[in-house]
Formats: sequence, C-alpha cells, structure tokens
Amino acid sequence: MYPSMSPVGKMRLIITLLLIIRISSSDLPSISLVQKSPSSPVTCHATGFYPEEAVLFWARNGKKLLEGVDIEDTVPNSDGTFQKSAKLNVSSVPVEDWETFSCVFHFTETEEIVSIQLNKKDIQTEIIYPTTKFPLGLVIGAIVGFLIIAIVFAGVCQYKKSLSNRHMFPCGHDTTL
Repeated sequence: MYPSMSPVGKMRLIITLLLIIRISSSDLPSISLVQKSPSSPVTCHATGFYPEEAVLFWARNGKKLLEGVDIEDTVPNSDGTFQKSAKLNVSSVPVEDWETFSCVFHFTETEEIVSIQLNKKDIQTEIIYPTTKFPLGLVIGAIVGFLIIAIVFAGVCQYKKSLSNRHMFPCGHDTTL
C-alpha cells in the first residue's frame, strides 16, 4: 500500500476494492420447490443470489409460461443477497406431466442459468399441524386458579395461627371469645 496514506484512507481503499470485487462477481442461488398441500401451487424459491438483477420463471418443455404463474418481487436477505419466488398452479396438471415443467433462474446481465425440474420427490412440504379441540387454556387457567386459592387459604390459616399462639388449635377453630 501507500506508506503516506492515513489509516482511515487505507480502510477506505480496502472497502472500495472489496466493493469492486463484490460487484464484479455473482452468487448463484439455492433453489427449492415447496408445496403447502397437494391442492396448493408449487413455489419455486431462489435465495442467496447476487446481484439483484435476475429473472425467475416457470417453463414447460423449455418455453416460458405466462398463464397459471405468479411471480413475486425480489426481496433482500440480511446478508446482502436476494431472494425471489414463483408459484405454479399445478391443480389441473396430471402428476405424470410434472416433469415437463422446470423452474428457471437467470441473471439478466450474464448467461448464467440455474434450473430445477418439477419432480414430486424434490418438493418440500410444509407441515400444517391441526388445531386441537382440547381446551388446554381452560385447564391451565383452572390449575392456576386452584393454586392461587390454595395459597391464599394457607396464608389465612397461617395468619390465624399466629394470632392465637396461646392455643394450639387446628386452623379454623378459634376458641377465643
């Protein structure tokens, strides 16, 4: 480096060089397929890519689909990379025809392309737990209420005992008049 440069100047130069390196490179995404239920659309999710200028779409037999597809906006991740999703409505497509579909990711400034073929075994499903009919909140409330009443009762008994320390009678049997 330059010996006469201040530490702040050296740091600025390093940061500038790192930014130039970052801008001139690209990070390919991780692509996954997700489906909430058998009747819901299949979502192609691309994450971890850089730069932001990229296209994500569904294709059938290599041709871009325009109908039955919902493309979401590109959003940033916390690490400086980006993510994007595209949903494909497969409700009217027989499972045996799914392999004719693919999700395609393409950087707009380069020729880099990543694609994943629609295959039932590659789809991650989101587990939706059924709601329980058991009134758990009511049971917990009843137990807490019982414990509060028991603690108050024990406190009252202890207080009565301390007032009648001359006599050794059980709680609730006060013989003083």
